[in-house]
Amino acid sequence: MKMHFFNIHRLHTLQTVIGTLLGTIVVAILCGFSQENTATKNVDPPAVAPQTTPEALPTQTATPAHPTNPIAPPATVQPRRLHLIIDRKTEVGGFLVYEDENQITIERDGKRMEYKKDDIIDAIQLVDLQNPQKAVLYRRDGSSLEINLVADDFDEVRYMLGTTVRTIPRAEVYRVGLIRSFEESYEVLKKTIHPNDVVRRLAFCDWLVSENKYELAKTELVALVAETKLPEAVTLLNRVESQLKLNNAKTLRNKAKNEGDASSQEISTTSRTLPTRILTDDEVNLIRVYEIDFDHPPRIVINPADVRAFFEEFGSSPRIPSDAPSRTALVEGDPMKIVRLAFELKARDFYTKIRVVGEPDSLSLFRRNVHDGWLIPNCATSRCHGGPDAGKFFLTNEDHADARVRYTNLLNLLLANSKDIPLVDFTDPNRSILIQYALPREEATTPHPPVKGWRPVFGRKLNQDKLASTLSWIRSMYQPRPVYPIEYQPPDLRTPEPGTPQDADEPTR
Repeated sequence: MKMHFFNIHRLHTLQTVIGTLLGTIVVAILCGFSQENTATKNVDPPAVAPQTTPEALPTQTATPAHPTNPIAPPATVQPRRLHLIIDRKTEVGGFLVYEDENQITIERDGKRMEYKKDDIIDAIQLVDLQNPQKAVLYRRDGSSLEINLVADDFDEVRYMLGTTVRTIPRAEVYRVGLIRSFEESYEVLKKTIHPNDVVRRLAFCDWLVSENKYELAKTELVALVAETKLPEAVTLLNRVESQLKLNNAKTLRNKAKNEGDASSQEISTTSRTLPTRILTDDEVNLIRVYEIDFDHPPRIVINPADVRAFFEEFGSSPRIPSDAPSRTALVEGDPMKIVRLAFELKARDFYTKIRVVGEPDSLSLFRRNVHDGWLIPNCATSRCHGGPDAGKFFLTNEDHADARVRYTNLLNLLLANSKDIPLVDFTDPNRSILIQYALPREEATTPHPPVKGWRPVFGRKLNQDKLASTLSWIRSMYQPRPVYPIEYQPPDLRTPEPGTPQDADEPTR
């Protein structure tokens, strides 16, 4: 089994990669990029702790530029520094002095070490820099830390905290990735993708979407669809075109407002009537905490000081270790153990201390398969549920790629009902108004009211994959359903009857 160095995740099949867009996909496009220890977006893609079994090794092999005649770096050039993970007990660092398709040789302190690539779990290139630079440090426990990197050494990583230099032992660090600009990342990624590599081209497009670079994404996707007719590319292109239409409409409104013409006054008045409350970053994080799946946990970060305060508050519980070494082991170990303890003890005040860096699977499914997949393009237009005539179910359509907007729309879905039937019915997902109103009227038990411009989204003969993925999302949400401790009331844009409290500018709830 041969190995592709500096690769983070393994690409099994096209379906596997596309099925985890923005997660594994973004990592996938960086296989050829990560050798430079630099990042897409703001930082290197999240790295995972190395696997400890030969079966987990990647299958591709990084072939040297001259596989039949490998050449060591010139003496005047600083050779690459590598950290090799041999097995779960053995790790070594050194300067690369020789490499071919089957073998790698490093040297340190006059000692030369040779290894077969098939026998190595991972090889991580260390970062070389002359001056401190912003970077992200990925720990072995899956957490990450943004730092001002001073040195990425064989035995430790040094970084600045204020004016103080701190160190972290190499045994706690998986890798370090420098932060680079979008423009730099774009140029490097573009050069590393072969025209015939459909997987990485699609992943590249999805990365552009995550960066809100919709024009660039459209250009890439139009070419990809024309060449391959890939269904996933077609779906992504539809999303991008919908977002561009919304962006163009917003630009026109702003232009009219700035010019001060008569139409801008009408638009401005309409805009002021629309709800403006969206969730905060802390509220978004809290929803993620409540949706954590322990079988497939996202990356978690908890401040050790908060964990120790949690131990002090609940120290009388038999679930909390009484001795200092055991508590220290918990603080320095897997943060999911702390989360599980907090859930078991119902320490709700501590939930806000849990930072969910990744997105739980259920919320990722909502983003890809429902919110961005069809809800925003089909239902959030200004003449439908995204405008002043939205009625009692409103969707914010501006900046909908923002997690705060997306989670606000999620709450609008989860808290709303029609004809006393929930928009999302977790006891009987097929009964959900969200599903029924998206079906053709002849197929729906509760059909969508007759509205000009309405079209079904899916059905027995229409986009069955969208129907299946929407039902999968509903079933994936945490059960039994929690009540998020968030003060939020879904907007109600229905026209009040004359003389009602709402008509008198009095609260109705």
